[in-house]
Amino acid sequence: MVNEKIVEKIIAKDPENPSFKAFLHDQGFKDDQLPIKEWGLNELMLCALFFNTKIEIAKKEWSIAKDQESIAAIKPPSSIGLDTGREGNNQDKSKKALGINFSTLFETANKAKIREEKAINQTLIKRLELRKLAWDIKTELTTTYLDYQQSLLNIQSIRNEVKMQNDIVNMLKKRKVAGIASSSELDLSQLELNKNIQKLNDEQIRIVELRAKLGKITGLTPEKFNLLTLTPLNTDTFIDEFDLILNNESSKNKLNNLGIYNRIDLRIALAQYALAESKLKLQIAEQYPDITFSPAYLYDYGASKWILGLSTLIPSANKNKTLINEAKKISDIEVLSIEKLQTSILNDIQKLSDNYQTNRAKVKKGIEDNQSILAIESGLDKKFNNGEIDRLEFTKEKLKNMQFKRKLYENKVALVQSGFDFESILQYPIIKQTQIVTNEK
Repeated sequence: MVNEKIVEKIIAKDPENPSFKAFLHDQGFKDDQLPIKEWGLNELMLCALFFNTKIEIAKKEWSIAKDQESIAAIKPPSSIGLDTGREGNNQDKSKKALGINFSTLFETANKAKIREEKAINQTLIKRLELRKLAWDIKTELTTTYLDYQQSLLNIQSIRNEVKMQNDIVNMLKKRKVAGIASSSELDLSQLELNKNIQKLNDEQIRIVELRAKLGKITGLTPEKFNLLTLTPLNTDTFIDEFDLILNNESSKNKLNNLGIYNRIDLRIALAQYALAESKLKLQIAEQYPDITFSPAYLYDYGASKWILGLSTLIPSANKNKTLINEAKKISDIEVLSIEKLQTSILNDIQKLSDNYQTNRAKVKKGIEDNQSILAIESGLDKKFNNGEIDRLEFTKEKLKNMQFKRKLYENKVALVQSGFDFESILQYPIIKQTQIVTNEK
């Protein structure tokens, strides 16, 4: 029965679902933008935020923490009791005894307030963990999406290369028969053709795996995800946007500050430190014993009696001292963890900055070389049309140019990935294209 409900829930995860449409409206989508015709990174991310089970679990855990916060604010319960009895004797006195008692606990040292503070910090941690999870999913989605787009272009390019290499092999076979081409030249060309055919097969397997992975990240079944049309990657637009921020020396301090002050896992560490402080305060407060008030009224053999009782537990001083020392050590560890994380962030930012500049230089050089290749191709066409070069030489040169263009695209994708790596390390969208509303509901 439970399995059937789970299956039904999985099947119901559909981008055409009215509840998902309502969610998109909350994110600023208009009716004329729905249904989504092409799915880019932002649209896929919204899909993941709505359908990914990990997000759903994290939201439930956050909700439980908020419930615990409400429970922590509840005062300790009081109790009321009724005592009655009867004694068998031959005296002319009343044989009935009746009593009523009330007991209430008075907590000292603001224990209730400290427990509430502790619960508030735990709720904050769960909320931040939800946001951190969203960034982790976004990072995985982005990397997989870029790999998918790269694989897609590789398949298109390698198919064209295979066609050209096949033409070259056929021409060499004819030349070998005519005695104007060597066996080694033919064998080498055949080997390159076979390598590319294997590459094509590998890429076709890989792209299926990448698309399945994208579906898994977004939380959709393969059947539903395969119906989506993915937006082609415009590398130049992303490069231009990232370049405005990451190739700007004045942005360096801003990026560093984003990393060491706004990063979500750093804020989680700070919240964990606050939680450790709350636990420490609670351990200190536990040294002060609580007092139980227990007034009572007793009617016994015609006589009325009022009784006021006071009681308390005396905690072990040695035990409390050990617990306080333990809490202090945990608090110190949290402080050191924050320092370690901030140092790591600054080092990662510098490393990513160097990596971005390296990839940027590769792309710049590739673009410059591409201009030269365009001029060469124009000259090749003229030479071939004028009969200055034969078809074999012409096809070989075309093949080299095609392989160079594929490498240039790979470098552009690597540069875009470097930009997204910055966003991942900062856990903050630094360009407009990646800024989406994520209402925490």
